[in-house]
Amino acid sequence: MTVEREIGPRQKSSRPIGFTLIELLVVIAIIAILASLLLPALARAKLKATQATCLSNEKQIALAYTMYVGDNNDKLLTNSPPAGFKSGGGFWSLESSAPGSWNGNPDIALADVQGNLRTNNLLSPFAPNPGVFHCPGDVRFRNPVSTAANATGWAYDSYALTENVCGSGGYTKASQIKRPSNCFIFVEQADSRGYNAGTFAVSGGNANVNAGYLKPEDLFATYHGNVSTFCLADGHAESKKWIDNAILAGGKSANTSGVQAYDYSVLSLSPSPTGPDEIWLAQHWLTPSNP
Repeated sequence: MTVEREIGPRQKSSRPIGFTLIELLVVIAIIAILASLLLPALARAKLKATQATCLSNEKQIALAYTMYVGDNNDKLLTNSPPAGFKSGGGFWSLESSAPGSWNGNPDIALADVQGNLRTNNLLSPFAPNPGVFHCPGDVRFRNPVSTAANATGWAYDSYALTENVCGSGGYTKASQIKRPSNCFIFVEQADSRGYNAGTFAVSGGNANVNAGYLKPEDLFATYHGNVSTFCLADGHAESKKWIDNAILAGGKSANTSGVQAYDYSVLSLSPSPTGPDEIWLAQHWLTPSNP
C-alpha cells in the first residue's frame, strides 16, 4: 500500500534578493576608499617607470659620448652648428627657422626634430635611434605647437650637454677629468622654446664654481615628480630629488603650455647658491678650477 504524502507550498527564503540600498552604498564607499589608496600608488609607479627608462637613455648617451671621445683623440664633444642651424642641447643642430617653420603642426615638428637627431647629431653614429634623446616623461611633447618663433611650449629632446665639459673654462679632453664618476656630462633640461637651446649653463660661468657655490642658470627638468636624471663622465647615470622650491617651480613652469620659460631669471626665480641641492650640484660640476 502506497501512502501519498501531501507536499505543502515551498517555503520562501527570508533572505532578500540583491543588494539593499545601504549595502550598495557601503560597497561604493569601499571602492572609493580603495581607489583613493591605489591611484596615487599607480601614479608613483608610472613616474618610477619613466624614470627608469630615462636613466637607461642617459646610460646610452654616456656610452655614445665615451665612444665619440675615443674616436676623436680624447677630445670632448663640442657642437659648432653649420650655417643656417643653431645648437640643440649642445650636441645636435636645428634649422634656424624652427620652431616658427613648423607652422604649429606637431607632426612637422616631430619629423624635423627626429630627422635632425639622426643626421645633424654628433652622437648619432653611436646612438642612431632618436628616441634615446627623448624622456617618456617629458610632458612638453604633449603640448600644442605654437606658431610663434620661440614660444612653442612643445619639445621632443630632453637632454643637454653640460658646459663644464664644453664651455669656456671647462674641460676639453677626457684625460683632464680626474674624478669621472662625479663629473656631469648631460642633464635633463626644460626649455619652452621648442627645443633645449644650447648647452646647460650655470650662473657666472665655470670660473665661479667651487664645492660650496653653484647657482644654476638653465632650468632642470622635473619629468619624474621632483626628480631629474644625469649621466656622468665614467658612463653611469643617476637621479636627484630636488628640494629647492625655485628649481621645482622652474621645472613645472617650463612644462606648461604657453609659458615662456628657459632660465630662472626669466621666471624671476632664484635658486639658493648654497642650499643642499646646489652644494650637491657643485660637487658634480667639476671643472679645471673645481677638480
